[in-house]
Amino acid sequence: MNFPDIALLNQRFGAPGRIAFRTGEAGLPIVALVNAYGSCEVSLYGGHVLDYRPTGHGPVLFTSQKSAYEPGKPIRGGIPVCWPWFGPNPDKALPLHGFARILQWDLQATEYSADVTELRLTLRDCDQTRRFWPHAFELTLRIWLDQRLNIALTTVNRDTQAFTLTQAFHPYFRVRQIMDVTVRGLDQAPYTDRLTGQAAIQSGVLNIRSETDRLYTPAAAECVLHDPGLGRAIALAYTGAGRLVVWNPWIDKARAMPDFGDDEYTRMLCLEPANTADDAVTLAPGTQHTLSLAVQATLT
Repeated sequence: MNFPDIALLNQRFGAPGRIAFRTGEAGLPIVALVNAYGSCEVSLYGGHVLDYRPTGHGPVLFTSQKSAYEPGKPIRGGIPVCWPWFGPNPDKALPLHGFARILQWDLQATEYSADVTELRLTLRDCDQTRRFWPHAFELTLRIWLDQRLNIALTTVNRDTQAFTLTQAFHPYFRVRQIMDVTVRGLDQAPYTDRLTGQAAIQSGVLNIRSETDRLYTPAAAECVLHDPGLGRAIALAYTGAGRLVVWNPWIDKARAMPDFGDDEYTRMLCLEPANTADDAVTLAPGTQHTLSLAVQATLT
């Protein structure tokens, strides 16, 4: 995989004190966005948000110390982009969660103003993507920093026939101790426990006490992760999806993952706005769909 020249990226797209490019792990090109409200870092490989630090806060996102930074492999942590399928493909030879997170994205533009710093990336069909998926498409990923971290993924069907996709943002949120956190905003939301296949209704706040993989259908597209250990609340709001996945691998699965530390499950929780099989997106030729996520941290 050929990566763009960092010096040229800084010359063409950088802005002193606001937008800067550097070489990251394994040569991956990284861009930092900065303004008065905080900073974030994005890998052009995968269109992957690696880090978000609002002013006055520590890191909001979790990345495993054992994560692979290797072309062809996903990064374990941050905010992966799962597209054009979420979860395993029926063809087990195809990559988990699609191919958007394991390909190099093209840098389209950077912009900044007094209050906003923005990055726009694109991914289009090519010989490499057609090995995984036969359709013509155009993806645009906008990442902008204001009082919140904002991400918007727009899919345009450039094909001559309709196609159907599932997708998700898969943020890993950093917590002090998983046993102490609560998720609010899901009370009375129906969910499916993806570990057992059982359906249930959430009662009150959600506490994590064991391996968790739940697919919620909340009444409102928002929730709040409360972390008393860090004295912080992380608010999520999203559009373009009707489902929210809550995931923590817990002890046995953490030990089974080669790119995840045995005890790292205690320091993270995934809250993932998703279009799953039950609310897949079908696009006619020339039409588009946008999935968006906004993250804001506050001290408690």
